Amino acid sequence: MKETEVECRRRRLSEGNESGVKELLTWCLLCLMSGESLAAHTRHTGTPGVIRHKHTQEQQEDGRQNNVLTESRLDQVLYKHAHHKYPHHHQQAGNVKQVLRESSWQTTNQTKIYQDTTAKYLQTIQEAPSKGQEYAHGDTLEITGLIDNTGVTVWIQGRQVYSVHNKLETWAGEPRRFHAGVHVLVLHEAKGHVMASELFLTWQPAAHKMLAAMLSTLQKGRLVLCLGAPDSSIWLLNEGLRALYRLGARLSLKGARGEAWVMAAYTPGTFLYESLISIRNSTSLDSSPLAFSISLPRRPERRCPWHDDPWMASRAVFCEKYERYGEFCDCDNPLYLNPHQAPPLKLDEVIPVALVTARRLHLVLRQVRQVWGNPGGAGTPLVMMVDGANPEALMLASILNITVRFHNNSAPVGSRHRVNQHIKFSLGTIFNLYPHVNKAIILEDDLNLAPDFISYFQQTSLLMNADQTIVCVNAYNYNSFPHTASDPSRIYRVQSYPYYGWMTSRTHATRFLSDWAPLDLHADWDLYLRKMHVDEKNEVIIPEVPRTKHEGGAGVHVTGLEQEISYNQRPLNTQQDVILDMRRMWDLAYAVDMMRAVVGAKVVTVNQHPCSHSPIPKYQCLGFYHQGLYEHYRGTYSLKYFTTPFILVSCYSSVYCDSRRVSHSLVYTPTDEDMIYANKHPWRHSNESAFVVWRVPPNSVWDEVSLDNIEGYEVLINE
Repeated sequence: MKETEVECRRRRLSEGNESGVKELLTWCLLCLMSGESLAAHTRHTGTPGVIRHKHTQEQQEDGRQNNVLTESRLDQVLYKHAHHKYPHHHQQAGNVKQVLRESSWQTTNQTKIYQDTTAKYLQTIQEAPSKGQEYAHGDTLEITGLIDNTGVTVWIQGRQVYSVHNKLETWAGEPRRFHAGVHVLVLHEAKGHVMASELFLTWQPAAHKMLAAMLSTLQKGRLVLCLGAPDSSIWLLNEGLRALYRLGARLSLKGARGEAWVMAAYTPGTFLYESLISIRNSTSLDSSPLAFSISLPRRPERRCPWHDDPWMASRAVFCEKYERYGEFCDCDNPLYLNPHQAPPLKLDEVIPVALVTARRLHLVLRQVRQVWGNPGGAGTPLVMMVDGANPEALMLASILNITVRFHNNSAPVGSRHRVNQHIKFSLGTIFNLYPHVNKAIILEDDLNLAPDFISYFQQTSLLMNADQTIVCVNAYNYNSFPHTASDPSRIYRVQSYPYYGWMTSRTHATRFLSDWAPLDLHADWDLYLRKMHVDEKNEVIIPEVPRTKHEGGAGVHVTGLEQEISYNQRPLNTQQDVILDMRRMWDLAYAVDMMRAVVGAKVVTVNQHPCSHSPIPKYQCLGFYHQGLYEHYRGTYSLKYFTTPFILVSCYSSVYCDSRRVSHSLVYTPTDEDMIYANKHPWRHSNESAFVVWRVPPNSVWDEVSLDNIEGYEVLINE
């Protein structure tokens, strides 16, 4: 068959023929002169099957044999546009709003266009993927999709399986697209059903790490679709980019703000297809919609050695239906889980754990594994509390042989009322299931657990028995950082609220449930409990070193910015056999000891900014968590700054403020300028930075073909 002109040029380019390269560029220039568009950049392998793309008439050869990007060159490739060709402006963001402002649209006209569409975006439509729905007909998988500035839709065999659209939310005072970011769909290579799906909001920090973590857990041979909906590029940083690169991504690594892209590959890195729609008009807010169609032959279904084991039959079915379970479904060496593998620990009482979740069941599996690795895990009942009916959760609970309860939650999806009602359901259900227990632990699914998680609550339960003024015990401490948390045996009494893994008694739970955050009040359940149920007569126990670590972020409640600058900085205890120091922790003794400590302490005069003056010997700029000052004991904060213990006393509101020792002239009141200076100080700030880049008119055809026609600046987290 006669070789076409286009095929001839492709062959010459793939062979590295210099004249072929020049000829292709000349041909591309002629295409531009004749009105043909190069805005759609597409590449795919020669894998059998048909790949169709709406925006290009000719497909470009992969060319990977002559343009291999090794790991040693990856960093240069990832940030080539940030360090070389375009004018680079280094900027610092002083606070959350400034970060958003600098990474938002730069022109008045673009902002107006964005705001004019707000009414349309507020009409939210979201359809959950059809996980587990198999498509058995035909020898091929027909996958089509559409990506635009309103979201993503994917069809398999002509049936819609995924749709996330028009999710506009107010974030830090500005409307932001919560349908933007990297959408990942994992498909069964033979049956074609959706095994897992996730949206990573990569316009916020921390989300790219979650993307990399997901891709690292997938079984070999799965078909993965990664779809970038504008705007997905701002905080798509090294870990996420490396994970996409290992799958075979090239074009998507060079995307700019407002551009749509898609790639398909088999795990762990058999590249199939990739396309990016670049912005031809530099004044455009978003690229044109990207429509794609892929036809692939079905691969043979994998068959692992343990699939024939009758004791593993249910797990085999589960692992071929759902994904994201890593070692649990490993083909060669599947994870063995049994509660009796937990180290022994003498339990003073049975304290069940409510595993609160909606659909992040892979995180629940991680928590089950961690509890069963804790001393005492074998004697700790576990109950999965699932928000809504979920066959995946039912199968997982059956395999693990743990109890599961489903909450028929009538509150709107994504609302704070739904979260409030699900926590209430979990708290009430756990005590109803175990009518003879006196305490229970509530554990959200996005928490990583310390190796003495069970022991910590078993020990503090004795304190709750002796002191009825303790309404709950938390496993977390907001003011715990590497320079403030060094003693895992130390605990504190505070007026705070339940969060991030907490235990309460049946008596206090009954009181909580009788006065829960009402549906007609715009309030979070935890802050409502603090307002209504915590005071000087009802207090909370917290550890100096946390027993849980929040992992996640890039959402509405815990943003990626908060996750990066705050939650990621806090430590997690690593010691298994910690004996807590609970001496004199009961109410009256703690109050007396606090008075004794305040009276005997040296009063430090703070009359200058502590980031420019050292009020505490040897140290400067304390770097504590100031956004929510909840963890106080009657107006005092007991902290430790490296080796220096000290107490912050709120004057004159605290009962421990001695007006005879502290005159009004010694009370330091920070100004707005002082707060700005403190926020800009580099102490305890993250080193993460993003590159805000946008497409500009190319200087040459090569600039457009190589996607180097961009400008931008760097944004540093400095909050």
